[in-house]
Amino acid sequence: MGKYDALQEHLADTSGAEWPATFAEVEAVLGFALPRSAYAYPAWWSNDPTGHSHSRAWLVAGWKTSDIDLNAHRVTFLKVGEEASARVRGAAVPSRPLFGALKGVIQMVAGLDLTRPTGPALD
Repeated sequence: MGKYDALQEHLADTSGAEWPATFAEVEAVLGFALPRSAYAYPAWWSNDPTGHSHSRAWLVAGWKTSDIDLNAHRVTFLKVGEEASARVRGAAVPSRPLFGALKGVIQMVAGLDLTRPTGPALD
């Protein structure tokens, strides 16, 4: 069991699109005090799952942090949805088709033969 699993479970069970919370409320959910860096650095609340078990907890639950106020000791968690949390968990995410992604961006020169060899013939 991970250190921040209680926060992950709390967010997974939270209804609504956002949870504005004080740091004290987050600590109550966790059952322990946040580290000093959570009170001193906005970066602690970043939405980067790489190497950060605390941010991974809310990202896996399908939430992200926003509106960090270190002076007021407040953070807002916003629901981002299943697809974003699946990406963090490493689960397969339904892909969007690549076809049409560049529609209108690439233009072909009139008369260009895309089947014509571009280099010297190899015999």
